[in-house]
Amino acid sequence: MEYEEDLKKLESNVEKMLTSLDSAQEDKIKLQADIARLEQDKKGLEEQVKRLKDEKKNIHQRVSGLLGSIEKWEKLTVAQSDSLSSAKGVGKDTFEPVQGVLIGN
Repeated sequence: MEYEEDLKKLESNVEKMLTSLDSAQEDKIKLQADIARLEQDKKGLEEQVKRLKDEKKNIHQRVSGLLGSIEKWEKLTVAQSDSLSSAKGVGKDTFEPVQGVLIGN
């Protein structure tokens, strides 16, 4: 048969092509699994970022409240100091805000 050699080449090429397609499908399945895992990781990281932002907001509010309390205390202390000084006839005491001391200013 004169076409025998051509048919063998065609069969060989078709087998190689099918093998390549199988390999490509396996790669596709692996990549889809990687994508699913990465999307799950992304979701977890987004939740963690949200939780940390909420925590940061809460801490900021609490620190602001503490600083507000310190400022009120300082004003009260200055007012008491001023009233004591004027009652004694003494000059105004030098006063340094506590926040500056606490924050390091």
